[in-house]
Amino acid sequence: MAQILTCQPIRLAAGAMLLAGALVAGAGCANGTIDPAAALANAFPQPPTPKEAVAMMFDRDDADRRREGINWLSAAPFGGEEVYLESYRLFFNDPDPSVRAACAKALGLHGNVDDANLLILMLEDDNPQVRWQAANGLRMIHNPAASAPLTARISDVDEPDSDVRQAAADALGQYAETSVFNALSRALEDRNYAVIAAARRSLVTLTGHDAGLDPRDWAQWADQQPNGNLFAGQQQYTYAPYQKPRGWTDTIRFWRNREPAEPQPPTGLEVAER
Repeated sequence: MAQILTCQPIRLAAGAMLLAGALVAGAGCANGTIDPAAALANAFPQPPTPKEAVAMMFDRDDADRRREGINWLSAAPFGGEEVYLESYRLFFNDPDPSVRAACAKALGLHGNVDDANLLILMLEDDNPQVRWQAANGLRMIHNPAASAPLTARISDVDEPDSDVRQAAADALGQYAETSVFNALSRALEDRNYAVIAAARRSLVTLTGHDAGLDPRDWAQWADQQPNGNLFAGQQQYTYAPYQKPRGWTDTIRFWRNREPAEPQPPTGLEVAER
């Protein structure tokens, strides 16, 4: 029996036919005809206006609407304007953890050096998603006050969630302190490899040296440094901004190439001249 070969254009055409069928099924009018406007509305729902998103954010009775309002605004091109930033700060102690997590995410994206203090508070939250967003946000804001709280978050004794430990280990790559070096070295013995890999990357960034995955090799290297200067070869710390994964619309619009997001230094961290 001959093998039937498929190719990308055929799959795209099939996807388009399925989409068209879904649009037709969901956009019928009373007389049985198709309403193109309704079809487009069903396929591509419009985001709320800024006024609507603000109303959602301050809905006292619905935590889901508060979370969605914060997420819509913080993802918008204008989401970093001061009037919105002041609003995000109000939700760091919201009774709903999903709202607190959205607040931490928004502050990480748009906050200033002082907003790191709110993220530091949220590192102690009972909810791991909030702690993760707080640690992730501290990758994007530089404030020396964050180094000790982040150091506590990479210990599996104090932090049971490996995602939080990984984000904290990553964020610590911007703090050239002996206590940070020692904590990251200990994190190489974590039971989760993602945490180990993040700790190693941060150690390399801080020192300009790669001693591998064995904390004993890092200790030996540290003992050999003149005058105990561990950070003479320190590299510029940057973080990779979040980039939305490719979706089906990106597949259809194959002619549009998406450039990867460029690594950026955290807010408040001076960029070293090269």
